[in-house]
Amino acid sequence: MRQLLLFIGFLCLTATLSAQNKKVEVDKKFDNITEVEINVVFSDVVIEATDGNKVHVTGSITWDREKDKYEITTRKSGTKLIVEVEHPRNTRGSARGKFYITMPSMTDAAVNSVSGNIKVTGIGQRKVKCNTVSGDIMAIKIGSDISANTVSGDISLNDIKGNAKSNTVSGDAELSNVDGNFKGNSVSGDFRITNLKGNREISTLSGSVR
Repeated sequence: MRQLLLFIGFLCLTATLSAQNKKVEVDKKFDNITEVEINVVFSDVVIEATDGNKVHVTGSITWDREKDKYEITTRKSGTKLIVEVEHPRNTRGSARGKFYITMPSMTDAAVNSVSGNIKVTGIGQRKVKCNTVSGDIMAIKIGSDISANTVSGDISLNDIKGNAKSNTVSGDAELSNVDGNFKGNSVSGDFRITNLKGNREISTLSGSVR
């Protein structure tokens, strides 16, 4: 009986370790990049400015379903870097990812996620784009125009040198220190605006504007 219990315990431990080992990672650096496009699922993305001329991509995806398989791919197209997560078409298990990317301050970025949060700090020459479904978006010290789109998450934009645009369904949008114009759309979310130097154009059904 004791041997049987030990054997069952060993199987449980093996299964647990196997689940923990379902992970892919990336840690790469790239030169001569002016634009980064990130397409991920179930992943938080943090982007920060750095000194130098390299883009450094680190990240990982973990999942628990044996049949599922995720891969992280990177490829260059001219001066554009594309980071993508290849994932199963139908997945029933749980998966989670985290990406941390540093890049020169004059680099543009387009981030597309599903349920992850997005935080971008200190970048932008022409345009920064952030799109997610249920995650929050935070952008700070953006040197260009920015657009932020989410369904149920909140949007926070602070210290924007260009124009700003936000779209939400039920999330709130908070803006401060925007040098350009602002255009915002929401269904039930609220808007809170401080120190907008340009014009504003806001559309909301049941939300408030302050």
